[in-house]
Amino acid sequence: MKTVAVLTAMQQELDAVLELFASANPSKTELYGMPVYIFEHNEIKFILALSGVGRTNTALNTALIAKEFEPNEIINVGTAGGLQTNQKILDIVIPKEVVAVDVDLTALGCEYGQVLGEPKSYYTDEGIQSRLVKAAAALTNVHTGTVGSSEAFICQSEQVREIHRRFNNRVVCVEMEAFSIAVVCSRFKIPFAVIRSLSDVPASGEGNEHDFNAFLSKASSNAAKLLLNAF
Repeated sequence: MKTVAVLTAMQQELDAVLELFASANPSKTELYGMPVYIFEHNEIKFILALSGVGRTNTALNTALIAKEFEPNEIINVGTAGGLQTNQKILDIVIPKEVVAVDVDLTALGCEYGQVLGEPKSYYTDEGIQSRLVKAAAALTNVHTGTVGSSEAFICQSEQVREIHRRFNNRVVCVEMEAFSIAVVCSRFKIPFAVIRSLSDVPASGEGNEHDFNAFLSKASSNAAKLLLNAF
């Protein structure tokens, strides 16, 4: 049986997935303190985990999931902030490229965003990404392109301008976990993809932290609906 691991960073994001897959009767366990839910849907075994916020939590917990369950693919489901002015709250982003927007080792000869000895970009699996884009088309506006991970919550105009300058305006949304998942999946050779629903759009101006708090649950539900549609 195919095994798909679904990683969410926040409790609201995990709860949204659990609600839609409730009929599958997920069973709960823990892996080194990480909540993990296991269920079957359409002859697929799902491993749903709360991987935590930020790169350290996500890298550690993604590696634990990869080692313990050996999934055939990993999908990161959650929310993000939109970085393009044509985007709206609750739009979906299914990126092709993953970058770190706050890593600077240029003094050592790396490109901005590149970790020493590692690729400057990571790429989602084309087959999974294509399937998700097709499933998303029935729900809302869909954006592809590049997702940028940061250890900071992006909510200031100068942050947005700097990311656009450094990455040639190609970053379509920002969040805090996709880069870590990409690194771990690359090491374990596991195909992966990212689903993000926009809870806020910092590209439209400051104050998006208020939108984030207001729309986190709706955006989480939006991303979960796409996961259900795709499987």
